[in-house]
Amino acid sequence: MEIISITGASGFIGQHLVSELSKNSTLHIKVLTRQHSDQMTHFKSFPNVEIIEGDLLLPDSLTNFIVPGCTVIHLAYLKNLDKNTNLQAITHLLQTCKDIKIKRFIHISTAAVIGRAPDELVTETTACQPISQYGITKLAIEDLVLKTGTDIFDAVVLRPTAVFGKDGQSLKKLSHDLTAKNYLLNYLRSCLFNKRQMNLVHVINVVTAISFMIYRQENLNRQIFIVSEDDNLNNNFNYVEKFLMTQYGIKEYPFPSFSLSLKFLSFFLTILHKNETNPYRRYDSSKLMSLGFNRTMDFEDGLKNYVAV
Repeated sequence: MEIISITGASGFIGQHLVSELSKNSTLHIKVLTRQHSDQMTHFKSFPNVEIIEGDLLLPDSLTNFIVPGCTVIHLAYLKNLDKNTNLQAITHLLQTCKDIKIKRFIHISTAAVIGRAPDELVTETTACQPISQYGITKLAIEDLVLKTGTDIFDAVVLRPTAVFGKDGQSLKKLSHDLTAKNYLLNYLRSCLFNKRQMNLVHVINVVTAISFMIYRQENLNRQIFIVSEDDNLNNNFNYVEKFLMTQYGIKEYPFPSFSLSLKFLSFFLTILHKNETNPYRRYDSSKLMSLGFNRTMDFEDGLKNYVAV
């Protein structure tokens, strides 16, 4: 039986991942927790899921979580703690993985590491220029993972874009604002963001990408892969807003929305000190697709699914 050890299982992506992997009876899934949450209690209903109490900041507590030959999926991020504490946590985890000799380390990073890079089409080779503390910390974690893999265990990094789905944060504010039916504010926002790229990717497709990496037989050799749906031309604010309005039964604006210059929007985002300020930006997932990866959730179906739940 193959063992999969997951950090951050109680998070948004983690919940969906554990639910999906638990369907495979040939897997034994270990999830790490500092304290039992409602979600962890829910995991007890899965016969092949084992809850392990431990803390990434206490390396001695990880020995029951990491076992020889297992695959480790790292989703955890200590969001209320600083960069140094997060780096300390990943260092403890990686050292334990080295000592116990795992098979593969799958690190789930984020497209936020790209930051202010000027490229409109981002690939895995784009030079990262994050300015937010989150992006800077996640990039530093990536660097540690990629440096540690070497000959001891295989390592790979996935960079999802804006992940949406049930209980996710992406689309949450837009949905709330639309259903609140403040037509004037919504109309003004529609004019401002109109053709902006949304960079959405459904959580099911992220989970599918993680599963894809679990089952790859060849070494992944410390590569980075972007997980996105930006090849879909409808992945922009104008389309998504209209789609949600239709699904929620919200009437159209009394006046056609007009598109302000995206250069103005870029300037506006810069003034707000946003990590990413290029509204034209798209993320290229062709490297992942070239390995034979196929998404399991269509973009439009993902939007319908989001509204339905």
